[in-house]
Amino acid sequence: MLPEDLLISELKELNRYLDRRHRVGGNTGERRQRACQTGVFASLSGLSGEEIRSFFQGRPLAGVDGSLATYGASYPYVITFFRALAKTTSLGSTGERIWAQEIFSPLLPRYQEKMEERLGQGLNPDDIMAHLRWETLATLEAQMAERTLALRPRLLVMDGGFARLEMHAPEIWKRVTDASLKQGVLVLGVTEEIATCSLAKTFALEGDSDFPGVMGDREILFGLLEPGEIYQQHEENNGGKERLYARFARHPQVVAVDYLNEQKSEIKKALNFLYTITPTHGRGFPLWLDVVDAEVRLTREQVEAMITTCLDPAMAEVFLRPLRASREL
Repeated sequence: MLPEDLLISELKELNRYLDRRHRVGGNTGERRQRACQTGVFASLSGLSGEEIRSFFQGRPLAGVDGSLATYGASYPYVITFFRALAKTTSLGSTGERIWAQEIFSPLLPRYQEKMEERLGQGLNPDDIMAHLRWETLATLEAQMAERTLALRPRLLVMDGGFARLEMHAPEIWKRVTDASLKQGVLVLGVTEEIATCSLAKTFALEGDSDFPGVMGDREILFGLLEPGEIYQQHEENNGGKERLYARFARHPQVVAVDYLNEQKSEIKKALNFLYTITPTHGRGFPLWLDVVDAEVRLTREQVEAMITTCLDPAMAEVFLRPLRASREL
């Protein structure tokens, strides 16, 4: 018996289980019938150049995204680099860029007090660092959105949903939403990897004999929508925001789109625009956010270069460089 034989056997068993799990709720037609009982499907349409100009009215398109990269061994000998970018464009213009950058490390005095306070509450160091990282990233992205409003974009598209901004940067995010409504800036939050688990109950899948106990919205929505189609559950009061699901390309996975409920009457126009600029054969994520992501993303090579350039080699070796980085095999 080869060392990998057991792994292969277990993977085949996992495949059989996943196949049964994917059939929960019936085939695609049966799932759509369930979905129609709790929500509505609608079709998007591509926009002409004139329709796009009419929608933007000479104002820019803006996108906001953030990136983080962590370097080091284990607590407290780690450092996380953050970047956030707001990038705008308009017809015939290269647009503008607004940057924000920060580093986080338990070795920095300004973070030691936060860490020690939470460690005193019995929290795990890794959990504390994870929370502080997401808090920092959300804050930077909310700040970028607020600064972008000074450029008066027609459409502001954020990478990720609104919930994390409300949780980690509530005051800034409140200013963003208030100013957006006042200035007529449409704000969308697009989530590529849907992590919620709310649809199994509303689709009444829990009664199925093969129901796994926890079933993510991602797998329920896979292949449910046609290309160029959106799905939204019947109106609910979600504290000022709403969510719908969209399939912008041929790829069967969908994305989630958050928006402010006060802007509901204009959201279809914005979604038609995103559908128009999203490559048909891509994975269905709005092209402008991919453009911003490509520019803001921190690579391993960039992090290594900054460490090498800015830190004394001895200090990097003592405090940050993991021993595994020196493996010879």
